[in-house]
Amino acid sequence: MADSDLYHIERQTDGSVLWLDGDWARAERPPSAQGVGRELGNADVVVIDGSGLDSGHPRVAAFVHALKQALADAGTRVEERGLPEDVGALMALASPRPERSGAGSGRLGLLSRLGLRMHRRLQTGRDTAALVGEALALTPALVSGRAQTRWRDFIELVRETGAASLPVVTVVNLLIGAVLGFIGAVQLETFGAGMYLADLVGIASAREMAAIMTAFIMAGRIGATFAAHLATMESNEEIDALRMIGVSPFEFLALPRLAALTLMMPLLYLYGTALAIAGGMAVAHIVLGTPPVAFIERLQDAVAARQFVIGLIKSTAFGVLIALTSCYIGLHAGRNAAEVGRAATRTVVVCIIGIISIDAVAALCTNALGI
Repeated sequence: MADSDLYHIERQTDGSVLWLDGDWARAERPPSAQGVGRELGNADVVVIDGSGLDSGHPRVAAFVHALKQALADAGTRVEERGLPEDVGALMALASPRPERSGAGSGRLGLLSRLGLRMHRRLQTGRDTAALVGEALALTPALVSGRAQTRWRDFIELVRETGAASLPVVTVVNLLIGAVLGFIGAVQLETFGAGMYLADLVGIASAREMAAIMTAFIMAGRIGATFAAHLATMESNEEIDALRMIGVSPFEFLALPRLAALTLMMPLLYLYGTALAIAGGMAVAHIVLGTPPVAFIERLQDAVAARQFVIGLIKSTAFGVLIALTSCYIGLHAGRNAAEVGRAATRTVVVCIIGIISIDAVAALCTNALGI
């Protein structure tokens, strides 16, 4: 692609307009900022218009940044319009941040602090909505194999979230089932209703405890790991490097984590449910003398398939919540080592609150529907 296809200059009475056109990613050699600056001459005002660009390639950001510096040295005022958001973000990274003037500039009044806090909350809500929308938009590309991800990384994430989590999932759910069985056996035996222990353990495990405990485990083990990893990359400016070469950080880093955790959570839930029921069955045999065969027969009559469906839906929602929360916090962490620990801690706290909230809403909905 020739230079003439990438830009053209329009002379006007009050200055010049530099129109940027085409796909700069396919150009063999992009135009020189010094050469274009000489073509613009000694105009008082130069408007750089990027509405004709096909994409916001890093070459465009580098060209505009160098041209602005050259024109500023010549005393020319530069205005921008129509540039893609990616170009603006890259140029903002290259621009030095203004220093605070005055020792008292950090002292804000009550209304100013409230306004800033409200602005940050609104910004967080907007970024969260954008993250969810981007995940929905890129899911078809991931399924069809067209996403900017490496399948080797995805397989490793599946192993980390799935097989590597089995030991702790096994211990926790087995013990939770045993605790439910022991408490139920002690209480039901006083009324001569020990045969209903299978109902208690089966319904509680399939509908609530297995999904919630597995989600807590994944929030503390996987969510904190994802957030710390991404926060470290943000601190080391690795994510900025991905943006500079035209790779979407969400598509390359967050999307495979979202897919792996969403895929593994329902499987871990079913595994945890089986272990919790096994723990309750062992306690029933030890405390009440209930044979395992009788326990399983009663379990088949008491626990309907819809209980497992509810648990599967909730576990999938928990997986999406943990993945999106950890990736959002990690990608928006600060650029120092202390932020890595804060990102991991915030992820666990937010995920636990979110899991309880989702479970409460699900309980209200199922109760209203009579399920």
